[in-house]
Order: sequence, then structure tokens, then C-alpha cells
Amino acid sequence: MTVDSDTVAVGSEAPDFTLEAIDGSQISLSSYRGKPVVLVFLRGFR
Repeated sequence: MTVDSDTVAVGSEAPDFTLEAIDGSQISLSSYRGKPVVLVFLRGFR
């Protein structure tokens, strides 16, 4: 996944995005609106 956008400030609303789940279904961040969500972004070591 790549996103062309500015940095999102801590505590601000994240932009909507969609990812493919392990079972092949599509999961969108907006489908969790109003529910607690924790996003963790890890950087590769290469």
C-alpha cells in the first residue's frame, strides 16, 4: 500500500484506506467509524 499524502498528526483523523484481508475480502478503515481502532505502522529494516 502506498499513500501520497502529508504526514498525519498524532490524534488526528486518519484518511480512509482499503486493504485486502487474509481471506481475500476488502477491509476499509471507514467501516470501523465510531469504533476504537489502533493503527500500527512498521517500517522495514532494508
